[in-house]
Amino acid sequence: MSGRSSISATLCSLLALFAIVFACPVVNSQTTDGPLLVPPVPEPEALAAPEQSVTPPTVPPVPGPSVAAPNAVVDGYWLVGTESSPQSFDESLPRFCASVRRYEACNGVRPSSLQELSGSLAPHVPVIIVVHGSFMDSPSIVPESRKTWQWLQRGSCGQPFQMIYFTWPSFRQLSIAPAIDVAVLGRQASRNGFYLAQLIQSIPDQCPVSLVGHSHGTRVIAAALHLTAGGTVEGHTLRCRSCVDRDVRVVFAASAIDHDWLNPGERFDRTMWSADCLVNLRNEQDPALLIYPLRRLGSSRALGRSGFTSSDRSELGRTSARIAEVDVTKTIGHRHLWPAYLEDASLPQRIRNHLYFADQVSKYQVSSTTSRQ
Repeated sequence: MSGRSSISATLCSLLALFAIVFACPVVNSQTTDGPLLVPPVPEPEALAAPEQSVTPPTVPPVPGPSVAAPNAVVDGYWLVGTESSPQSFDESLPRFCASVRRYEACNGVRPSSLQELSGSLAPHVPVIIVVHGSFMDSPSIVPESRKTWQWLQRGSCGQPFQMIYFTWPSFRQLSIAPAIDVAVLGRQASRNGFYLAQLIQSIPDQCPVSLVGHSHGTRVIAAALHLTAGGTVEGHTLRCRSCVDRDVRVVFAASAIDHDWLNPGERFDRTMWSADCLVNLRNEQDPALLIYPLRRLGSSRALGRSGFTSSDRSELGRTSARIAEVDVTKTIGHRHLWPAYLEDASLPQRIRNHLYFADQVSKYQVSSTTSRQ
């Protein structure tokens, strides 16, 4: 039995011990079969920066990206891992030591580098960065990334895109206290937000970016965008270029963060400063997220199960207009792992504006033509 299969079986057994029902209000669900429309981005709201009594350590920036080569998008994708990067929040600053590999359909996986990646990305073609959740063991990375790439290909209807599969050390054997395991991995996900932020900085500015996160992968993304907007994570900030001038769209699936963490004054309140829009895939029957609030006293319900509440939307104000939700309860049901989402062949088309910038095709075609002249 693989690591992911054993974890899934263990989770099912543990869920029998936690027959707790949490109210999950339905707010702003997407019920049509067409793609989600992306609202125009308003002027940034003037939000006060959180007060800090001590200046947090600042992480040095990574070198800027190379000039993207005008090559056509080839048949493959990139894997960027952080297993060689520090994984604990201590006195040292997070130092991104990227492990980069290239997967090509004909040749399989080969070693590569961050410089080759950034230099080979085609300008004005969307870059989709997929971030997995917790309990992903090493043998599962290549097969699951390949299935994700094929899923995105089928849903793109021929529209070009470039994929980066972002991996982080998220595997941990479940103990007799799974809530503690989840809390530990959640903190590690926040740490890897520093490395995702630096990866985004290495992508040419001409490339729009779509960030797709599953489970704790959504926490990696929230931390990264919070950091690029000048926020602080676990007492550290990141000195880097802002994402405000870059086209960034976000997809959350089975999101393992508190439903109110994007609200003003909360843990990742600057996330939407760096994103044009966000779609949250909500599953009211997700079994793993049922026990999410048990990981610490006073924890809120998980965003992937409860969605954004009416109170959240009230606090988010105008930002709420840039956040949509799709109810996937009927199609995903009592499942949590990413392969369940890959079985839904229609899902990429429902959220194609968030994934492929399908509503901006003419804009990027014009930009691409101009850049070649």
